[in-house]
Amino acid sequence: MNKRIFCSLILALAFTAFPFQPARAHGEPVIVVEPFVVPVGGQITVTGSEMEPGEVFMITLEGPAASISLGEATASGEGEEGGFVAQFTLALDITPGSYTLTATTEDGDSATTDLEITAASENASAQPAEIREPTGEQHEIDRNTTPAEQVGAALVIGLSLVGGFILIRKSD
Repeated sequence: MNKRIFCSLILALAFTAFPFQPARAHGEPVIVVEPFVVPVGGQITVTGSEMEPGEVFMITLEGPAASISLGEATASGEGEEGGFVAQFTLALDITPGSYTLTATTEDGDSATTDLEITAASENASAQPAEIREPTGEQHEIDRNTTPAEQVGAALVIGLSLVGGFILIRKSD
């Protein structure tokens, strides 16, 4: 019985140490917006996937001021999965801020993604940003931890080891 408790504790520790993300159900609509930061009056491209061909999606922006309808997009494709690619130009009178872009069908199926709309500036372009090729330079990543983090990690490991040895001794 004690070995079961020990194994349960080890599994619980493993699940808390290595969190996981649940998998999406097959066929759940997904949308992506590019660019995800755009100035007022700029153009966005919305790409939908995991959709049934022929489904019509109403594309809206939900934001701090109101809900703004951008238009419709119809999923196309063959077989079970389809998708769409649609471009929209944002109005010049949209209030800058964080928005949720939503694609919704008449049946209520929907997909959402985030969009940040910034104020227009004289130096900004309404077109998407230019994509640059990678330089190949090495990037330095700072992996330093604070002494408090190191002590905390050592404490957790030490307590786990002590607890494990106690449980093993009790089971003998």
